[in-house]
Amino acid sequence: MKKFIFSIILFSSLRSQIPTPYAKDSARSSEDWVKSGIIYEVYTRAFSKEGNFAGVEKRLPELKKLGVSILWIMPIHPVGVEKRKGTLGSPYSIQDYYGVNPEFGTLDDFKQLVNKSHELGFKIVIDLVANHTAWDSKMINEHPEWFTKDTSGNFVPPVADWSDVVDLNYDNKDLRAYMIEMMKYWVQDVGIDGFRCDVSEMVPTDFWNEARAALDSIKPVFMLSEGMYAEHHLKAFDATYGWNSYHTMAQIFKGEKPASEMDSVLIRESMAYPKGSLRMRFSSNHDENAWDMPDVEKFGKEGVKLAAVLTNTFPGIPLLYNGQEVGNNVKLGLFEKFEIDWKKGKEWTEFYKKVYTIRRSNPSLATGDYQYVKNNRPEHVYSFIRTDGMNTILALFNFSNSERTVTLELPKAFPSLKFTNAFTGKKAAYRNVAKVTLPKFGYRVFVVE
Repeated sequence: MKKFIFSIILFSSLRSQIPTPYAKDSARSSEDWVKSGIIYEVYTRAFSKEGNFAGVEKRLPELKKLGVSILWIMPIHPVGVEKRKGTLGSPYSIQDYYGVNPEFGTLDDFKQLVNKSHELGFKIVIDLVANHTAWDSKMINEHPEWFTKDTSGNFVPPVADWSDVVDLNYDNKDLRAYMIEMMKYWVQDVGIDGFRCDVSEMVPTDFWNEARAALDSIKPVFMLSEGMYAEHHLKAFDATYGWNSYHTMAQIFKGEKPASEMDSVLIRESMAYPKGSLRMRFSSNHDENAWDMPDVEKFGKEGVKLAAVLTNTFPGIPLLYNGQEVGNNVKLGLFEKFEIDWKKGKEWTEFYKKVYTIRRSNPSLATGDYQYVKNNRPEHVYSFIRTDGMNTILALFNFSNSERTVTLELPKAFPSLKFTNAFTGKKAAYRNVAKVTLPKFGYRVFVVE
């Protein structure tokens, strides 16, 4: 119950700017490769025609050319059969934490994928589903005492709709020890570089703190919390999900909020999270794609490009879900086999390559300070500066479906500086930057010299 009470406090502070107890603290430090990372989410079933680890490995050079740096592989473990949903079952219904889904290959196949990823300079993390297992999991047969039961002694799912899984009980110390040893195995013996932790808020934070300390004794890792808890930033996790920025962006597209509300997102985060907290930013992910709609359907062709550029210039670590780079418009459901048409989206692929080139070439987009820039059309246009003292970026976004001309209130030093359009390479005079005309759902990113 405590975690749900805190969640209410956090979301209240995100709305009303009431500081949480964590706002005065500092977030744990992260490796440079984490702070500058670009995450790519791989759904192994859909990523290739083969639908296996070999299919992922074969296409690693394409991901290298795309410009991403951290590969997040959705759950790789065997899927439960009892009470499974759909034909293949949810990858989040885990049968054996030490096993590998035969649908994807063998453990040696996965180790080869890890090694090849490292050879190409990637870091690789896997999904960890620590909150629940399948009904026919190895653990439920060997250690039924590790699971939550109702007053009649029956196993229960963590949420009624999650009928294909059973809730784990973290009051049990032996369960905690088992899970930490399992996490150490994947890092130390298999060689992965961390975990994306599913429904992390439904597992006690003190467990995550203990687990992170154990992993840190092996090597530096990346820990991503699917949740939004501020306390996760103190010891256990490098980053949390930016659900708040994603939903705010969607509301602005719908005209429900002004464009300037994106600045308010960061103000509220500063009142809720420890200083230096990293948030993962996204315009889609496997949940939004499967349960809502693909980003190209949600935001439209022009809008989705704006969303992608904003995701990569807004403070945080950007995520790309497989298929976004070819404009995939198919819902990739979690219980069946779906395929992405990789041949249709060359325009999109080149677009994302350019976006990631801009991000990598401008370190202020990863670690620089943020400053909101006022303009005379705040209901439609959002503008800001990112700078680390050596590198400075000016970014503008028109959320309107009509052309807008805006006048910016730029810092006094700007008239003496030079401006280069990051996408076109064209030089721009100060007067053309201080007053800009943006097409519908248009954006501009200027490198300030």
